[in-house]
Amino acid sequence: MATIVILAMLSLAALVVALARMRIDRSATIEAGQANLAALWPFWIASGCGWASLTALWLLLRRTANRSGHARIGRSVLLILTVAVVARVAVLFTHEPALSDDVYRYVFDGRNAAAGINPYLKAPDESFGVTEDAAEDWPGQANLLPLINFPQLHTIYLPASQWVFASTGLAIMDDWSDPNSSARVFRAVFIGFDLAVIIGLLIALARAGRSPWWAVLYAWHPLPIAEFAGSGHLDSLGIALLVGALLAYTKAPQKIWEWTVMLAVGTLVKPVVLPVAALLLKGRPWPAWARSLAIGATVCVFIAGPLWLTHDAQPLKNMVSTAEFFTLKWAHFGSIYEPMLWTIEKAQHQWTNDQQEVLARRLCIAMVVAVVVVVWLRSRDVWGGSRMILFAMVLLSPAAHPWYLLWSLALMPMTRSGALWIASLTLPWGYVVLGDVVSWSASPWVMVAAYLPVYAALVFDAAKGLAVARRATRGSASRG
Repeated sequence: MATIVILAMLSLAALVVALARMRIDRSATIEAGQANLAALWPFWIASGCGWASLTALWLLLRRTANRSGHARIGRSVLLILTVAVVARVAVLFTHEPALSDDVYRYVFDGRNAAAGINPYLKAPDESFGVTEDAAEDWPGQANLLPLINFPQLHTIYLPASQWVFASTGLAIMDDWSDPNSSARVFRAVFIGFDLAVIIGLLIALARAGRSPWWAVLYAWHPLPIAEFAGSGHLDSLGIALLVGALLAYTKAPQKIWEWTVMLAVGTLVKPVVLPVAALLLKGRPWPAWARSLAIGATVCVFIAGPLWLTHDAQPLKNMVSTAEFFTLKWAHFGSIYEPMLWTIEKAQHQWTNDQQEVLARRLCIAMVVAVVVVVWLRSRDVWGGSRMILFAMVLLSPAAHPWYLLWSLALMPMTRSGALWIASLTLPWGYVVLGDVVSWSASPWVMVAAYLPVYAALVFDAAKGLAVARRATRGSASRG
């Protein structure tokens, strides 16, 4: 095991170096795309090495005793946390956001809120008259504006995230007012939430009597390190709330208010956690559903009301307008959506592109609903059921960004899936679009290479699950 652990740590060191040297140019030129691909290959290779070493550790853990003495467990937990922290801090201080520029919008929203400006009322385009010498709402605003994507749109980020942005914006000092320093403060905050996820997983594993080394499947995985420490995505906040809710449920499922509050706040980070609430309420009487709904609604109004319901609800209208734009146009590396849209375009070539996209998206939504219903009816494990729902949402989404996968990957230490594990290696190949900054498209062959092994593993997992179910049924019949 020691050899595998050392290899995993060396892979993390290679990942830190690859990210430190990475420079991404979004200029719409062939030369920029070629340079981006050259920068991506070391990242993909280091990530692949890390994934392979963790896969070896997974196989080893399946063959060894689940627990050891308390002293050894303590040392293991300390090592797991130390390496996780060191890797994330190293990326924080050696890498500037390159794979994604979302964090600069977080900074814009948070510093506006800290300056007393409702983030839903001011789009970056409305600040483009700002210069370095005058009319800045806060120091560093002029230098930040060119780095923000979709500057013509009001923010899409939900109120729970906005309150975290605002709190972080208040912590920005004058010395940290340049874009990258401000972004580093925000990234540090979301690293903190990511570490809370790891601690939550260690607690869950201890309660279940499992080895703490299972937590390494997430804690040392290259994907959360690159996406949270590197790009600073806000999803770590929502994942921390999700893991907290599952911990609260598994400890005291009768205390509905505890996990309902966390899921309600998580819904106002990203509403992907809503089906999890239904999963936790499975089998309960209707008064319990009503109580959870009332608690959740109260929490949502308390958090969202001050931001959305001022100025004749204009902030809410602005957010809905931005959501409508993304609902129709947001697409990236979708494993089901892309081939479905292509099929619709061939079958209904007389339709407008908008009509074709609407139908493809509605069909994907219908498939997500079907998965949620099936999982709700058949799942007996809240960790496993949550993982299946969140993973299905990525596979069926028009936009399958790598950080979306982290919602389900964070549950891997408690409920494992071969298909999800393979996706954690192949989904970052979607960054190949950075090698074509003219059309921002990925070759169909890249998608086949990324998703064929994932769906093959899904078929294998399904067949294995059916075989286990049949053996259980035969065993029950024979005992009867």
